[in-house]
Amino acid sequence: MIKQVTHESPILLLDDVLSELDSKRQAALIEIIDEDIQTFITTTDLDSVSKELQHKPTIYEVSNGNLVNKGVKNDPK
Repeated sequence: MIKQVTHESPILLLDDVLSELDSKRQAALIEIIDEDIQTFITTTDLDSVSKELQHKPTIYEVSNGNLVNKGVKNDPK
């Protein structure tokens, strides 16, 4: 609806939602996200995110109040 009104894709923020879902539900959620939507997903444990969903994400880590760019993860294995 936002895209229809503004003609711009919104930014989607998912704050630690994946840790509450099993891998099947994680995949279902990610599947419905439009590829045109810039999406930020926060997590306290990257290992809890299904490997299949980690398709070339840019990983950032917050440590001691500092944001550190960990780069693009190319291999989900």
